[in-house]
Amino acid sequence: MTIEFPSRSPDTKKQLFERLRMILRHGPYEMPKTSRYGGHGGPGCLLEDLFGLKVGSQDIADSVGWEIKYYTKKTNLITLFHREAMPEGIMRIIVRKWGWRDDKGRMSFRHTIAGKSDRYKVEVDGEWIRVLPLKGNGVVPYWTRNDLLNIIGSKLRRLMLVKGEKKGQTITFKLADCYENLYMDSFVEELERGTVCIDFDAREMKADSPGLRNHGTKFRVHPDNVHRLYMKKERFVV
Repeated sequence: MTIEFPSRSPDTKKQLFERLRMILRHGPYEMPKTSRYGGHGGPGCLLEDLFGLKVGSQDIADSVGWEIKYYTKKTNLITLFHREAMPEGIMRIIVRKWGWRDDKGRMSFRHTIAGKSDRYKVEVDGEWIRVLPLKGNGVVPYWTRNDLLNIIGSKLRRLMLVKGEKKGQTITFKLADCYENLYMDSFVEELERGTVCIDFDAREMKADSPGLRNHGTKFRVHPDNVHRLYMKKERFVV
């Protein structure tokens, strides 16, 4: 059965929640057989299209002030946003200094830090958020408090998490948790506590080459911990 996608996104919170209820009540959707819906990101793309969203990697919320995310029971971490560290070019230094060789001989740095890992720790010092090695010193990646608060203020004040289940070529959206009133003042501290993780993922293009393939530095959270970032939660389930 062909899915009829809405021609436009909701204009109000009421319309957004009405569309959410329709998606949850629908039951299984047959995944369209196009490249957009292939791979691990397919269900999330389908959800965006069912809402009528035209989204990209922007630092603004998806629809009428709500950021919409898809996840499953197997999801370990939900990506809240991307933001590269400063100073400019720091990831090339990090890959070279902190990385290790992959099976093709390329220096690679793929590492998730939840407050503290076996090698690094997140430190909040006034206006600065830094990732420091447990041993050694030198140039380190950092962000400013204002930079991160500006992003979450425009993108994450309201968050809708839609849980789905995919079986074969069908996807069913089971429930949604809607969070409002982000704890702006404590978000950075949650980075230091480890509620919000920092996820690095970069490597050399070729072994010992100057080129870098950077998949983006992500700020992520486990689905069970999202409630710690918000004052209000409402669940929708059929």
